[in-house]
Amino acid sequence: MIIATWLPLCVPTANGQTPDVHVVVDASLLAGTLVDVQGDIGRRYREKLTDLVGDDRAYVMRTLTKLEVAAALRNKLLRASSDPVLTEEHCDRAIRSMASWPFQRIELTQPMLVRVWEMRNNITPYDAMYVAATEQLMNEHDGNAVLATADGRLANAPVLSVPVERFSPDDP
Repeated sequence: MIIATWLPLCVPTANGQTPDVHVVVDASLLAGTLVDVQGDIGRRYREKLTDLVGDDRAYVMRTLTKLEVAAALRNKLLRASSDPVLTEEHCDRAIRSMASWPFQRIELTQPMLVRVWEMRNNITPYDAMYVAATEQLMNEHDGNAVLATADGRLANAPVLSVPVERFSPDDP
């Protein structure tokens, strides 16, 4: 079980309880945990992911996230063909393990697709999916949702309507 320790956006309720934060995890953060399996950068990604999410309140896009992570693994494997740590066997295991990821899956709905299209001038449709999912969770959970990403362009995009927790492996 992954224990969440990140709750700065939560405001205590009337009874003093701090509500759960619902975290939408984008592919950049997940891919970072896989492409540097034994290295320091991969370890920092895994630590950040562990700090951010609990398995009962972390969300990924059902199909999009898996495809983006698969693409990231493929690109890394092709670029670093001499990397003894990231092997085809490692990537095969990572792809097969996606079915058992401890995340809740979010489906693309028609209202979310409309919202994705509305954001077309600021971010890619792929990134907009994560923003739309976070907006949906914010509406469902009294604003207690955040988007977690390692993508600097997404985190710094103008006019985002959701709180973003950005991770950079270079952060101390």
